Amino acid sequence: MPDTPSHVARVVRGLTDDHHIRIAALDASPLWDGVRRGHPHLDIDACACLTELLSATALVQSRGHSAERLQLLVKGSGRAKAVVADSWPDGTIRGVLDVSEKRDGPWVLAPGILQVMRSNPDGKPYIGNSELVEGGITTQVETYLLLSEQVQASLTLWCDPKTGEAGGLLVEPLPHCPAERLARLVQAIEGLDVVPNWERTTEFLMDWVNQGKGGEELSISELHYSCRCSRKTLLSTLQGFPLAQQHDLFGDLGALEVRCDYCSMVYLVTRDELMGEDRA
Repeated sequence: MPDTPSHVARVVRGLTDDHHIRIAALDASPLWDGVRRGHPHLDIDACACLTELLSATALVQSRGHSAERLQLLVKGSGRAKAVVADSWPDGTIRGVLDVSEKRDGPWVLAPGILQVMRSNPDGKPYIGNSELVEGGITTQVETYLLLSEQVQASLTLWCDPKTGEAGGLLVEPLPHCPAERLARLVQAIEGLDVVPNWERTTEFLMDWVNQGKGGEELSISELHYSCRCSRKTLLSTLQGFPLAQQHDLFGDLGALEVRCDYCSMVYLVTRDELMGEDRA
């Protein structure tokens, strides 16, 4: 994997003073920076879409009580044919966006699916799917949480492609949250529209939902936008293909170039390196 600058984002988890609302706040501007560096072929609006899905993935992952890898995949009918965000327990996160032939309209559009893959420390995956509904990434994730995990949560995402200011807020009323407290939470979320992006620090968001200084901070996690590709993992994947398929990959060539979709790193793989002279 190439040496690249570290792009660190921060997720802060907490509870309001009254213990009625769980909060996860994210400063995602470093993720925007990582996306722009890692995907120079994407325009700024596509990068904003990818940054929002990365932010949503980080916030949903923060709900977990044990270390898990979380991947969100959106396949739809909008300007984005597919968007993937992949977050790992060690704090690395990466993503990729496949642009469709559409030149206008929303990036995420039904019909399509949102696929959520969770992998526990043993590597055993759980995959859940939900049909896309009308709305963007925020709506898709909220709908999945409600229908598939029976979690009523509100997700707010932002990414300004002109400035790179990005972030997110996930709030979840806990059981027995009083109706009047829930009403104040709704007002706080709706009122966030008047707050400029640059002011929405994790500390501000915690105080905003708490409706005053305080709140109980539960944890702080760092996320590094970084690819996990390597020559070793690439060869291991290719060597898992049937021998006939390996031959088809090379054709009459003695070597081929394989580009990582996540970071655009190009690996030169020779026929002998993959199959050995006795299998050529």
